[in-house]
Amino acid sequence: MRTSTCNLKRSLIWNLRCLKVIKNPDVCLTVADIHNHWLRSINAVLRRDCILTDKIKFGPLALKTKLVLKTWSGLLMDEDSLPDNWTHTEEVLVGIRPITGIG
Repeated sequence: MRTSTCNLKRSLIWNLRCLKVIKNPDVCLTVADIHNHWLRSINAVLRRDCILTDKIKFGPLALKTKLVLKTWSGLLMDEDSLPDNWTHTEEVLVGIRPITGIG
C-alpha cells in the first residue's frame, strides 16, 4: 500500500502540474481543488483493487479478496453498512468527504 500511495502522490502532483501549466496557466488551484483531485484518485485505486479481485477475468493473477478487504478496512465511507465482502458492491467510496465551496 505504501508504494501504491507514493506512486499515487507522484501521479497526482504530475497531473496537477500539467493541469496548471498546460491547460489553465492563469488559474490558481485551491486547497479544495487539490483535495478533491486526491479523493478522486484514491477512489479510482479502490475501484481498481475491487475489479482486480475478479477471479473469472484475471484467474491466478487476481488480487486476493482478503488482501483488498484488509487493505481498505477502516478507510471506507459507511463501512458498517457494507456487506462482509464489499469488493463487488457498487458505490463503495473512501470515507473522506470532498471539500465544497471556497478553499
